[in-house]
Amino acid sequence: MKVWQSKWVRLGLSFILSANFAFAGENPPKALKRAQAPVEIKVKTWGPTQTEVDRAKNRVEQSAAVQNALKGAKYRLVLFDYIESQSEKSQPSAQPTRFRVVFYDYTNDRTFVAEGDFAGFEKITVRRENFEPGVAAEEFRDAIEVIKKDVKLGALFKEGKLKIFDAMPAISNLNGERLVNVGVRFVSEDENLVVGVSFKNEKVIRYEGNAPPTSLAAPETCGIPSAGQSYTPNGLSGQYQLSVTQNGTALWEMLVIRPSSSSGNPNERSGIEVRDVKYKGKSVLKRGHVPVLNVQYAGDVCGPYRDWQYNEGMFDAPEEGAENPAPGIRILAPGKIARTAIETGNDLGNFLGVAVYRQDVGFGMETVLVSEMNAGWYRYIMEWRFAPDGTIRPRYGFGSTNNSCVCTAHNHHAYWRFDFDIVKPANNIFQIERGRKFMQPVTTEVTRTKNYATNRGFLIQNSGGDEAYMLMPNLGDHVTDAFGGGDFWFLQYKGTGAVPDELDDPNANIAANFSPWVNGESLINKDIVVWYAAHYIHEAGDDHLVNPDNAIEVLSGSHTVGPNLRPVRW
Repeated sequence: MKVWQSKWVRLGLSFILSANFAFAGENPPKALKRAQAPVEIKVKTWGPTQTEVDRAKNRVEQSAAVQNALKGAKYRLVLFDYIESQSEKSQPSAQPTRFRVVFYDYTNDRTFVAEGDFAGFEKITVRRENFEPGVAAEEFRDAIEVIKKDVKLGALFKEGKLKIFDAMPAISNLNGERLVNVGVRFVSEDENLVVGVSFKNEKVIRYEGNAPPTSLAAPETCGIPSAGQSYTPNGLSGQYQLSVTQNGTALWEMLVIRPSSSSGNPNERSGIEVRDVKYKGKSVLKRGHVPVLNVQYAGDVCGPYRDWQYNEGMFDAPEEGAENPAPGIRILAPGKIARTAIETGNDLGNFLGVAVYRQDVGFGMETVLVSEMNAGWYRYIMEWRFAPDGTIRPRYGFGSTNNSCVCTAHNHHAYWRFDFDIVKPANNIFQIERGRKFMQPVTTEVTRTKNYATNRGFLIQNSGGDEAYMLMPNLGDHVTDAFGGGDFWFLQYKGTGAVPDELDDPNANIAANFSPWVNGESLINKDIVVWYAAHYIHEAGDDHLVNPDNAIEVLSGSHTVGPNLRPVRW
């Protein structure tokens, strides 16, 4: 028998199903309901500090290379990005020593990318690239100042007759010019519009139909009122090592990256990213994150949109008794939980970053990581839950502030990328489901759809041992439609530990497309990456909230998606 056909292949599924899973649901094992010892959370900062980041930005902008490239132009530093350092795949992630900075030249409508090192030994290099960067947080605030100077809108703003909101799409290209879009609502009238702001000419551009072609400005609006609070720029510091112990025994160890500086396409990022995740001293995930996030509207009334996850928005993370070991990191006091827009039903908050807290909702005292992210009028909530028994519950929630588009039915798609390294990088994968006597080895790169009738799931196993993790969808994750493109993709890992390939789908379209990567390569005793898609439909007229004013199970309910990952023979 081949090496990859371990004794797990020969075991009947009934043992696995009964011992490990309440499939497609959230029912915790009964054994977990008894009282457990409290867990302790410790955090150690990792990577460059914000002072080092700011120093690097200043050095780049003042460099001869950048000044020569942008000489005489009106420009802006739009984003900061970390270049991952070289490291072996089986070794802990190395702290970044290099960076890149993106500038946008308004005068000539050009993008420049500069690179350097934090130590300042390298000569700054700069090159022109052909892409439009996303909107910087400061850029949106400056766009509001341009609106205030507009003859008509400025007067109304001064009189308190206008309110500003973040719009979709964030930018538009009109006759080759990149415009920053801003939503404008007339306070006393059922009227709103989305305007473009030209920094090249310092003026407001009105669109035909009062909105860009992929947006909508109708009298009817849906969603919660926008609070207009600040959000983070793209590329803040905020990485940290997190450890969780119980009775002095190490349960979880991981590197946590805040959304603002997570990996993937720097115009999009990938939410709260966890790396080097270990449970009881053994590797589970090299990296887990959501590099692709998009939404499609019925009849293409708006969008479709490819959304971003670097603008961390305000949410409620109680300060009383909390620890703040570094900017963007808050460990809540025992008994305290964080609440986002989809629990509170409002857009207010007191914290930007990742909140960490403890909560027992039936899976034992879980360690919870949560952040709220703004993408135009959307409020995206990302959460990771790590239980004492090894269960991992990644979750994604969907909300929005007032606008016309979300009154129409639309489908959100979130795509997790799980780089499984069960004990070591070399793993095997098996398909499991009710009605199948034996597990089915997945031997080559392939796609699969969900099958709730048979509780289809997948087991990723250490190729040299019995340890494994089971990946199971939840009922609310739904089955893909044509735009969603699929549910599961099983791929052989590409790249190096420092520079993973295939972090973002290889097309320029808004719909996700991983098909070019599925080319029949072997998955037997290989380093395996699983992409998992969950799909959530906001019906027309939906309230766009999750459990407002109900805080028992954070990020639970009909507006939340995400699979369960549970250990087997750990």
